Amino acid sequence: MKAGAALLWAVVLISALAQVGVVHGHRTLLQEWQQEDALRVQLLQEHTRLLLEKSTLTAHGRVDQQARKQLNMTEPGKVQVLSQ
Repeated sequence: MKAGAALLWAVVLISALAQVGVVHGHRTLLQEWQQEDALRVQLLQEHTRLLLEKSTLTAHGRVDQQARKQLNMTEPGKVQVLSQ
């Protein structure tokens, strides 16, 4: 009977240690997941900002303004079409 009780206590002790290990592992994974999710949100915000910046920089009016300013481009004065 004593051997059975000692074996039962050993099983209970091993089970408790396994439970502590599983809970610790779960908490570690949860913390890693939260960090990665925060990074995902940060990258999504940066992506949105970059898309907005791209659309601003490639807007037709801005491209036209930059061409006139930097390349000294102007509207043609008189257009003459030549036929063959």
